[in-house]
Amino acid sequence: MKITLTLLAVLCSTSLHFAQVKDFHLDQEYAIAKNGTIDLRSSDANVFITGTDRTALAHVKIDRTVVTKGWSASKGFFTVDVEANNGNLVIRERQSNQATVLFGYISEEYTIKLEVPEGVSLQIKGDDGDYWIKNIDGAISLDIDDGDAELTNCKGNKFTFNLDDGDLKMSGGKGSLSIDANDADLTFENASFSSIDADVDDGKLIIQSSLSDNGNYAIRSEDGLVVFDVLSGSGQFSIRHDDARISAEGSFSSKQESEHFTELALGNGTAKVNIRADDANVRLRSQSKN
Repeated sequence: MKITLTLLAVLCSTSLHFAQVKDFHLDQEYAIAKNGTIDLRSSDANVFITGTDRTALAHVKIDRTVVTKGWSASKGFFTVDVEANNGNLVIRERQSNQATVLFGYISEEYTIKLEVPEGVSLQIKGDDGDYWIKNIDGAISLDIDDGDAELTNCKGNKFTFNLDDGDLKMSGGKGSLSIDANDADLTFENASFSSIDADVDDGKLIIQSSLSDNGNYAIRSEDGLVVFDVLSGSGQFSIRHDDARISAEGSFSSKQESEHFTELALGNGTAKVNIRADDANVRLRSQSKN
């Protein structure tokens, strides 16, 4: 009995924390070229990236606060390294386990805010975080797991998205679009992509874009919904399908139709749209007058 009470007293003295706060704060400017690249890797952060009329500096503001209450064992570390190198900016999060909650709860607030020249490009890899990006005119690459992203007024010519279990919404966009997504919903509005290469498994892909002359658009979907809303332009649509439902609204004409293949034409344009749908539904709509 004495041994049990002694052991319990030791545990209480070393592991019982009624309030524990661990903070990390960074608020600093770093040199960056107006068309440099930001390479960011983070986990569990809400990330806000805004392009401005800055020409040689990036403002980096990072705030992380962790609060645990109850029985917890705390150890490890957290820091963020920021390095300016040859006109680019590399941001790396480094951490080990901060706290193990035995009884009680843990709360974390973690934000990364970047104000950067609007001409920069982004290379982002993240886990369990959400992203808001606006006014960025360089190439954008997002590789995120279990997170959502929203892009507004981004005028670059190259967009690459790799998503697993998350949603993405983009307003605007041109040039090339590459997508590899699993269990994700993606929506693109008011775009003018000249090429698309999309592979979506078990999710929704909704694209509202014009078609470019000689443009190539390849879409593969296993199980979900594909919507292609043509704002302007014309071309040929080839759809290979298994157990899929195909619908077309607007000035489409049927060229060929069989159990597993549907070919449609929209005007006399040279754009080529190839869609491979297994158990996905495909909806085409045209606002084009061509």
